[in-house]
Amino acid sequence: MKIELYPKNMLEALWKKDKKWFLNSVGPIPKCLRCGNPLDSQLCINPLSRHASIHVCHQCGTDEALRDVRNAVLPFSCWHGMEDVRLKDLPERKNPVLTSVCAFPDVFSKENVACKIAYSRSDYDGYRWWTTWNHYQEEPTPKHLAQEIDQFQSALFCMKEFQTLDTMERLCMLAEPTGSPTEFNLYSETNHLYIWLRMITRFRDYNLYVNYCKK
Repeated sequence: MKIELYPKNMLEALWKKDKKWFLNSVGPIPKCLRCGNPLDSQLCINPLSRHASIHVCHQCGTDEALRDVRNAVLPFSCWHGMEDVRLKDLPERKNPVLTSVCAFPDVFSKENVACKIAYSRSDYDGYRWWTTWNHYQEEPTPKHLAQEIDQFQSALFCMKEFQTLDTMERLCMLAEPTGSPTEFNLYSETNHLYIWLRMITRFRDYNLYVNYCKK
């Protein structure tokens, strides 16, 4: 299993198509996927985005740097590329994605105890992640759900965004904010699970809660 960040994954797929122009220069020069202005004809002149494997125009490169200082990153959903008609022609993604938009707002409510399976609680000690598990139900988790949880959890910590607390903190700039400046949310789904990630950037605290609920 591989987990992707939505809609970053779709924008990077578009960029793979656009990047081919710099090899043969056939057709009009690609537009910056962040703002829609034309890119420079020399690929190396266009800076690499700080948040995706995509080259953006010089103006966007400067804007990203200034926004990073203010922790005011432009969400991928606001990039010009999200209006590109080519998005509908991209191959259907089978990997689970992380998104800042929750499509199941009532699933993890206190009243919905019967559907809750388990949650992991992880903290980063400066060198590695340490994880403990808590289960909501007394009966054993069905084997197919336990395997799906294990696969998702393993794939999550394989993502470069979850290598350290610092990389997770950078991801939080693109996540759903909460009432606390140090807490953020992301959401995901697999075949049989709804998943809520609660990210906490405070050092020497529990930094990541991953909640699993059966569909």
